[in-house]
Amino acid sequence: MFWGLTPSLDILGLYIEENETLPAEVNVLLVGGADARHILHTLARRYRHAPTKLNFYVAEASLETIAKQLLLLNVSFQHPSVLGLIPKAKIFMELYGNALVRPSVAKFLTATATEMVKMVTDYDYLAKVMPFVSLEVKYKERDYLENLFKFWCGRDDFDICDSWDRRLRKNLGVRYDSRLGAFDWDLHMRLHSIGGRQICSQEYRNFRSTGVAFSWLESEVSKPNRSMVCVVIPNGEKFVHCGYLGEMSTGPFVAYGLECEDENYLKHTNGQNTYRATDVTERNLCQIFHEIQYGAEYTHRTTSDVKLGPVVMNLGEKRVIDIKASESEKVATNRCFELENVKITFISLSSLPLMKHKSDYREFFHVIYFGCFYVKHLCKELISHVAAARALILIENQKFVVTHREKELREFDEEIKKALDGAPRKETAFDPCQDNFAKFVKL
Repeated sequence: MFWGLTPSLDILGLYIEENETLPAEVNVLLVGGADARHILHTLARRYRHAPTKLNFYVAEASLETIAKQLLLLNVSFQHPSVLGLIPKAKIFMELYGNALVRPSVAKFLTATATEMVKMVTDYDYLAKVMPFVSLEVKYKERDYLENLFKFWCGRDDFDICDSWDRRLRKNLGVRYDSRLGAFDWDLHMRLHSIGGRQICSQEYRNFRSTGVAFSWLESEVSKPNRSMVCVVIPNGEKFVHCGYLGEMSTGPFVAYGLECEDENYLKHTNGQNTYRATDVTERNLCQIFHEIQYGAEYTHRTTSDVKLGPVVMNLGEKRVIDIKASESEKVATNRCFELENVKITFISLSSLPLMKHKSDYREFFHVIYFGCFYVKHLCKELISHVAAARALILIENQKFVVTHREKELREFDEEIKKALDGAPRKETAFDPCQDNFAKFVKL
């Protein structure tokens, strides 16, 4: 929940690799994408391919994940006159992967959530602010999203540090007292061996201990990130919630922090990284936002000569300061910039099994993507009905799940084969212990 466990993909580029040409309109079904990373990456690289119309259909089991994706999309498409490139990347990173954020970011979240309450209750207003997004969800799901955004506006007490620590104690059990050793073991013996070499010890320890994945020397976090709260239920004028229920082992580093077109960011000396996964994430997001906005090649300009990859800093105690938030200030509506020939539609997960019986979806999707925990919703009947000829089918691997070893990964491979047994497809070589995705082409 809240972030994906594989690097972001240029879906359009992968489709071209298998088909060489693009249709005038490409329909993409994303089931369990988690964080819109594939949407952003695909839109950023769109200028490198032939012009085409892109329609994304996004289905998630958790409404908290839909709300978070709406938030991140809103940040990503803010006009440069409202958010510059570096501030936009840092705000995105904090809201995406930090349990605690800067006061200015908390205020930004409150203001944006106030607007989002209007968006989910008035679709005309949604079309005005984010014209490329539509919500095709049930009324009860809209009500839940409304309550969730109202909680984000922040008038209830909420100590996310306490919530994080309670879950950490429960997950580690007797290993809690020696947790730093357990964190180092997971990083060096697991993540580094499967492609997570760019994650540094300092940032990984910080994330596992406090929930703060991305940090910079010039900033200090002290406000709870309310967009990470799950199961929000209204109770009069206040809300009851279950606190943080998201992923706590791998972290948000994988989506944007492990791969980079600039190989200088991936260098390491004497076993130590020159740059952190945090720095790679910031650089990649700057490139993505620039390419989406301008449709042109990005040239990165460093804002600091400080290289924190090999640095080990004191792991201080994180705590929430001034827990009770003030009343929301009235802010001007910041309309997202235009996206030509792009539509992002959020649909209910319950509509997925109905697709295989509807004529509107017959051979409709050119690309179908399933998250690693959504394979149970995958079946040959669905693929046979909704996938177009030569459609690309991508299934996220569980390689970056820290608790999984070779046995679990082999079992996941068998689960994929069983789900697609009988579906007409061409398989590509897939090693569950090495590859990030399983890839198929419908025949």
